[in-house]
Amino acid sequence: MPIEFTVRKEIAASPDRVFAVLKDLDSAKQWMPSLVGIEKLSPGPFGVGTQWRETRRMFGSNASEVYEVTRFEPGRSLELYVDGTQGSSKRGHFRYRYLLEPSGGNATTLSLTAEIGGMGFLLELLGRFMVGGFKKNLLSDLEAMAKYIEGSKRT
Repeated sequence: MPIEFTVRKEIAASPDRVFAVLKDLDSAKQWMPSLVGIEKLSPGPFGVGTQWRETRRMFGSNASEVYEVTRFEPGRSLELYVDGTQGSSKRGHFRYRYLLEPSGGNATTLSLTAEIGGMGFLLELLGRFMVGGFKKNLLSDLEAMAKYIEGSKRT
């Protein structure tokens, strides 16, 4: 049974501005903690079907996963799928669903729901005890993105 959880962050910027940063692979190095690099794997503009390899520093070593955009609604939602068999984990699958909601004035509530599955019974059982750490890491990403967006002049 997959592990699922949600983290939220209010960002002092419009949903369109937040979405623009979410889809800007080139700017991710400026705000994403532990990011080593991103390599775009598919041609054309960012949208459904776009794939990239993302490498992060985790637990003292580099780990890479291949991401694919499976839902793309500018200013509203973005969904990413990771087939763990193509990356460093060599197993499982991951889904990341971003939902952007206007929250008054020029602000956005960004919700990120993560789903982790296909890891096998023992790893999924262990993962349930590690949900707090997963949530903390994803919230750290959202906070870093908010700081980047709120520090820029284009809100």
